[in-house]
Amino acid sequence: MPVATQPELEPGRAYRTRELRPFSANPTRLAKRLVREGRLRRAAHGLYYAPVPSRFGPAPASDTELLRAFLGGSPFIISGPPKWNALGLGSTAVFPVTLVYNTKRSGEFTFDGRRYLLRRVLFPENPPPEYFVVDLLERHGMAGVSLADLERGLVATLREGRWNPETLREMAQRYGTLETQALVRRCIDAAARQAA
Repeated sequence: MPVATQPELEPGRAYRTRELRPFSANPTRLAKRLVREGRLRRAAHGLYYAPVPSRFGPAPASDTELLRAFLGGSPFIISGPPKWNALGLGSTAVFPVTLVYNTKRSGEFTFDGRRYLLRRVLFPENPPPEYFVVDLLERHGMAGVSLADLERGLVATLREGRWNPETLREMAQRYGTLETQALVRRCIDAAARQAA
């Protein structure tokens, strides 16, 4: 009887079924066997991860790793309340899903019991904090905060020197609506007047 294939799996790495093809003519069957053996965990249909051993038991793959495998390596960023609340503009939102901007898929997906809301939108490759300010202004309804509150908070933080006004203006021009661009201009002008 032939010996079953034992591929080298990197702990914490996510795999699509097709990535197991070099090890077997039937990668789906191989994935199911590796799940039975405890070497892989199923995150979603066709998406698996090798658990990370820890003293508390097997730990799951990170959000970033699951999204990397699901999106096939295409660019993405994680946005939403964790980024918005850290800005100090008055947002205290909490979502039951992780908001992900990418260039490939839209919709709500569940991987390993974690929910992700994927949106196809434009975003910079390495977003500066000013991008997330514009993102919050664009999605203030999702965050449950009024534009008036955000405007007051943005003027105050601009006065403190927390944001680069030119970068903020550039992010608004590239990724914001005309309304957001006008609001950013008003805030920058108001902060400059109050500082003088």
